[in-house]
Amino acid sequence: MMSLIDKIGALVETCSYNFKPGNETDFADSLGGSWYVSPAAHGIEFLTVVPFYLLMVVYFGHKALNEENYNMLANIKNRPRRSWFETFCLVAMIFSYAVTVIHKLASDTNYFLLQPCHASAVILIIIMAWPSSDEVYQYIPQLLFNIYLHTLWGSVLALVFPDLRDHDMLGEVFNFFFEHGLILVLPFYLLTTKRYVVLPLNIDMALFSFFLYASYHSPLLHAVSLWSGYNINYTLVSPARK
Repeated sequence: MMSLIDKIGALVETCSYNFKPGNETDFADSLGGSWYVSPAAHGIEFLTVVPFYLLMVVYFGHKALNEENYNMLANIKNRPRRSWFETFCLVAMIFSYAVTVIHKLASDTNYFLLQPCHASAVILIIIMAWPSSDEVYQYIPQLLFNIYLHTLWGSVLALVFPDLRDHDMLGEVFNFFFEHGLILVLPFYLLTTKRYVVLPLNIDMALFSFFLYASYHSPLLHAVSLWSGYNINYTLVSPARK
């Protein structure tokens, strides 16, 4: 008779990609997943860690977005227009992301556009492209910018420990560093433009941003990886061992 853990593992395996039996992993390949972690372990994570992440998002989000902070983000008057240099940076970010999309489509790895670094590029584009004339929903880019500032460590890790095992197309390695450089450096430039409100430093916003980032990793990327068979953001297989 199957134990509860075995049943959880069997359910996860039924809903997942048809990986090879066992935990055989090809560390020369950064794209494909495997049962490096058992199906049961994945299931237990969904039942324990994921609810915790989501509860923390709601809890710290409620504390971080109090009336005072909301008013600071929403009540923006006479916001300066985007400068020519910020427009140039926006075009550069769009260009880099477009190159990434072309590479992913050409290599049939579309799912990797969900990687946090590419999601960060999209968020940065939304932040910079948001019209200054919009006073109704101005809190959206302002909130995104404050969340973004607390998740910059992801791009730092990508630049310090770049995984280039499957970057073999023309310009792919260059664009990897170009994109990650932009998503790391541009926020510091945006701080000097006086177009963006930065909330006072507080632990609630930091933890809200962290758990929001963690919730993007699991359940979203975790579930997509299991279903597609791709190792998106290392949700299935750890980075290559030297």
